[in-house]
Amino acid sequence: MTSMERIGKYVIHKAVVTSGYARLLLCHDPDLQVPVAVKLFHPRQDNGPLSPALLLNRFLAEARLLAGFDHHHIIAVKTLEQLEDGRPYFVMPYMAAHFAWEIGKDYVDPAAAADERDRPRKVSLARAVGLLRQLSSALSAMHRRGMVHRAVKPSNILLNARDSGSVKLCDFSMVKLPDRNLPMPDHWMGSPDYAAPEQRENATSVTARADVFSLGVLAYRLTTGRLPDTSRGAVDMGADMPAELAELVRRCTDPDPALRPGHAGEVLLRLDAVPVQRELSKPVVKIIPRRPTAPAAVPVSVTE
Repeated sequence: MTSMERIGKYVIHKAVVTSGYARLLLCHDPDLQVPVAVKLFHPRQDNGPLSPALLLNRFLAEARLLAGFDHHHIIAVKTLEQLEDGRPYFVMPYMAAHFAWEIGKDYVDPAAAADERDRPRKVSLARAVGLLRQLSSALSAMHRRGMVHRAVKPSNILLNARDSGSVKLCDFSMVKLPDRNLPMPDHWMGSPDYAAPEQRENATSVTARADVFSLGVLAYRLTTGRLPDTSRGAVDMGADMPAELAELVRRCTDPDPALRPGHAGEVLLRLDAVPVQRELSKPVVKIIPRRPTAPAAVPVSVTE
């Protein structure tokens, strides 16, 4: 195991997330003097049906797909580079939080959350509709290009600030492309709590309606603080919610894809019809301190 204090010019502070084939590192850009997120290709030995070559293709495709968007609610890619050993990495802006910061994590028993911040909770109706509109806008941009995200869930939805932050959709590693789709033998993708029924059966044949299903689950989760029971069919939000939102969630979570809105653009239009009392933000006066010196580099293991 080898440790590094830098990856390219970027000073490593800590490893944030390790997935099946990549590591996400919180770094410091010494030139621009800003924090950045660096995603490094770092495949594990046990990646099931996917060979290292297929994983590398997916990694490079993710970087190039993200770089191809210029959308306010899709995370940007600044550059794609590689280490001396040939492993690629790409650099993204640092985001302060993700959905779990606002809504907690998903627990069957909320009391099991050791940290109060992790306890599942809801947000206001106005905030929920605002977040859903931003996410729907990002997904609509993908759907217009014939892409399906296939991993719409809280951990893949970043926020650019911890207080009333805006959505930045990330993790395009599972995106289905219109012209090609990497083979996934005996393998499905997504999160069971948010994935559409047809995606659990065959992830290679899904359409934009699979992402619409995930939007419906997220709408329920944001407004109630808990996950819906999708095993009984379309989700009923009850009489406490605006009828327009309840009907939208019911349609989005219908087990039959043909009965759902065709794409996220339709969801966005229907969200505009949901009556909400707009929250007036209070003016905030902040004293901006002098920029501190960048923290010292922390060695992080990046090779095996």
